[in-house]
Amino acid sequence: MDSLIKSHHPARHIKSFKYAFKGLFHALMNEANFRVEVVIASFFVSMGLLFGITLLEWALLILALGFLLSAEIMNTLIEEFMDHLIKEHHEGVRVIKDLSAAYVLTASITSLLVFVFIIWNYIFK
Repeated sequence: MDSLIKSHHPARHIKSFKYAFKGLFHALMNEANFRVEVVIASFFVSMGLLFGITLLEWALLILALGFLLSAEIMNTLIEEFMDHLIKEHHEGVRVIKDLSAAYVLTASITSLLVFVFIIWNYIFK
């Protein structure tokens, strides 16, 4: 029972947020692609503010951008893990990394399409 209480203590949750923000900061400081995607996301958000998009459009845009940034973090995680696990070149590792990169590409295309579909009506009214 004591361990159950400790596992739900607010301080433990705050500590886990601290680690999550450290990971986010690591991605921002060490991953060039993540920084590029943050700049792109900032541009998309700026355009949303400029055109005054609706609440539903904001929800879709934020979901798409969250998907994109999460995919990049997952890609980094997979690459780091595979590099740590297997030091020499291995065909299976190459396939795993290629699939991970394809995940980011899919998220990028999806985010771009969501942005285009939202902004299209505002530009071509």
